[in-house]
Formats: sequence, C-alpha cells, structure tokens
Amino acid sequence: MKILVIRFSSFGDVLLTSPVLKKIKQVYPDAKIDFLVYDAFSEAITDNPNLEKVHIFSKKNSKDFEYINKLIETLKKEKYDCIIDLHSKLLSRYIGKKLKTKYIRYSKRKWWKSIFVKLRLIRYKADAPIIIQYFKPLKKLDIFYENEKVEFFFNLPIEDNLNKKYNLSEDYVVLAPGASKNTKKWIYFNELANLIQKNMNLKIYIIGGKEDFGVVKENENIIDLSGKLSYKESGVLLKYAKFSVTNDSGPFHISVGVGTKTFVFFGPTDPGMFIFGENETVLSSNQRCSPCSLHGDDECPKKHFNCMKLFEAEKVFKIIKEKINENIGN
Repeated sequence: MKILVIRFSSFGDVLLTSPVLKKIKQVYPDAKIDFLVYDAFSEAITDNPNLEKVHIFSKKNSKDFEYINKLIETLKKEKYDCIIDLHSKLLSRYIGKKLKTKYIRYSKRKWWKSIFVKLRLIRYKADAPIIIQYFKPLKKLDIFYENEKVEFFFNLPIEDNLNKKYNLSEDYVVLAPGASKNTKKWIYFNELANLIQKNMNLKIYIIGGKEDFGVVKENENIIDLSGKLSYKESGVLLKYAKFSVTNDSGPFHISVGVGTKTFVFFGPTDPGMFIFGENETVLSSNQRCSPCSLHGDDECPKKHFNCMKLFEAEKVFKIIKEKINENIGN
C-alpha cells in the first residue's frame, strides 16, 4: 500500500503527525508512506524513518493554481492507494480529491466555535488533543491511538557538527522565549535565566528566531543562539539539555519530541490541545479568562495580560526546582 499524508503547517502540528506515521507503519509494515508539507515546516518531518519521501510544497505558491496543478500531476505519478488529509483545509481537500483515490480526512473543530471564540462570545476549549483528532478518521484503516509518542528526528552529521561547536556533554539548560503570537510569550525569561544561573550553576542556551535575540541578556554562561540554529540543530541542543523552558511554540514540541524534561507556559492557549507525560510540566497562572484563543493574539483581548504578567520568575523557578529535586529523589 502506498499512502500520502498531507499536513502543510505549522511546525508543531506537522510534528504532531509523527505518532500517526509510526502507527501506520506498525499496522501496515509494508506500506510506503510519503508526506506533503510546506517548505517552511519541512524540518518537523524530514529524517523520520517511517517516511519514504517528503514532498516539499512552496508556501509562497499556495495560491498559484498553475503551481498547484503541476504538483498534482507529479503526485498522480506516485499512484497512491490512500490519501490521509490531516490538515483538512480547502487546499489539502482540493489536492486530495484531484488524486482520485481513497481519501480520508480529519475533522477540524466546528466552524461556529472558532467564530464565537473570535467574537469573545465563548472561551476557547479544545474538543480533544490534536493527536487524538488525527487518529479518529484512521479507524477506517483499523488504526487506533495507543499512546504513541511524538518523535523529532535529525541525522548524525548534524548532531556531530553541533557537538563539535558546543560541548554538549556539560550540564546546561535551554530557554526558548519566543512564540508566533505576542500573547503566548512569557515576559520574565531574563529574570528566570538569572535565577537559574545563580542557584543551579548551569550554562544556559537561548534558542528561537532572530526576533528573539536579546530577550535574555548574554554573559559568559548565557549564550544566545536565537536566529543562529535550524530546527534540527535546536533539536540536538534540546536533546542533551537537563531541561528546557518554553512557551507554547515550536521548541516546546521539539523538546517533547527528543524526550527532554520540558516546562511550558500556557496563557491564552489551551493545554488541552496536547497530551502530556511525566516529562512535561504545564506552567499556568490559571486566570479565569484563559484560555481565550486558538493560536494566541498580538494583544491581550482584555488588555491586562495577567495570564503571563502575574506569573513571576520566582514562582516559576520554585516549580522547576521542586520538579528537578523530585526527579533526583526518585
């Protein structure tokens, strides 16, 4: 059987398909699985051993019908037996239907719920974790979720190169202060870095996009690599960290995917979108008005930003320290 899985974006949502790919391969060991993804998020899925081929879709051409139809002709030559659409947007449906083979797609949340959340008529609440939603339509293929984990893969040369550049055998932690929306960004990462440095005597690496550079002030033990690492390189750095502290963002999913102890902030978004294990700790100030958004916003709808502002560095550091000591005790 030859299968094409479609998920264009965003980074975390693409990475969250990894349990699906693993399960398909377990149920159908002879299946050849390909993946269609936007170029900007391809690093979330490349190097995955359950995939044969990754088809890269140019995001800037996502409304260019000549480009899209040319891609469809290329995909037709692959003669897929089944299309699994895990994005379920107009573009993925168009491509899936045009390939004229068995087509399975997952159902997004009810459209009216998204509108009501945007109008602030109801609070946002996830219907179910994203991974569970991905698995629901796969029952048609006798594929069911059985606690498969998110996995992030990178190749050995990337790991070796980064190890030569930075000594990954020494004790360090990773902080990722960035996020796609302003309201998802906790504002005390610099203070937290100082507390970790003063009380834990650990080297600290900062990762994220170039726009995150300078959020945490550098010194000889705080190295800011924001904008300097690829997703794959960030994965290597996270893999060997003692722990990471992130917002609800790409580095959060990567950290979980490489098995690192992860502390993640949730304010405007709902942690119910994800499945958490013993290795992950949700950091939330539990405000009555949160969660208030599906993806976060540029500004707090209530203008006070209490979900992040009232969660100060000292309190977060205490939680981290307790969790780390708890693990040592076990």
